[in-house]
Amino acid sequence: MTVQTFLERANALRDQGPMALMSPDLPVLKAEAKAATTQLKADRAARAAAGKKPIACVPEGESIGIMDMLDGLAALPAADQKRPLKDGYARVLAKRFPC
Repeated sequence: MTVQTFLERANALRDQGPMALMSPDLPVLKAEAKAATTQLKADRAARAAAGKKPIACVPEGESIGIMDMLDGLAALPAADQKRPLKDGYARVLAKRFPC
């Protein structure tokens, strides 16, 4: 899923208010976000194993909340919003937690 698609679907859920909890889109978006996070963790481990600098340096015990993630994704340039969610999320993390 691209960043743009993720944002469109997330914004549609946000517009539903509390009814979003009943939407079949909610578990889909949660799974996409979790998959992107898992992929980024694997990428980080692979970069470390290869002796490469990490994309972002998230302090131990820190994380980014869903609203901050959505705001960060929405702030990305249009070209970046056409990228896969994992890549957009990596850019948000790199901006928030630079090395």
